[in-house]
Amino acid sequence: MILYRVALTVDPGQVEHARHLFAELVEASRRVPGVIDFDILQDPADPHRFVSIEVYADEAAVELQDKLPQLQAVMDALPALLTSSLAGTKFVVSASEPWPPQPPTPPQDSTTGHGV
Repeated sequence: MILYRVALTVDPGQVEHARHLFAELVEASRRVPGVIDFDILQDPADPHRFVSIEVYADEAAVELQDKLPQLQAVMDALPALLTSSLAGTKFVVSASEPWPPQPPTPPQDSTTGHGV
């Protein structure tokens, strides 16, 4: 599994344009096979700051998502949108588990079907 977290700051005059581009990218990305989750969130404390959190099953899913025209539109617009460079991290995850952990199921009495 591959996870990207990218933070960016958008020029105040470009926030609405960025929101539109990001919404189109999120919608398209979520339909790509192997994209487990894809969000671009706006910071409520700083409306110019956005964070992208992307979760892919594997590198093949990343490559499919890279081919989206909506991603190319965002990449083409970035020089006019940003007030600073992108800052991101790629995580390669070898294991995952559900969270929060579920409590164990109590054993059942085989004669009554009720908990013991």
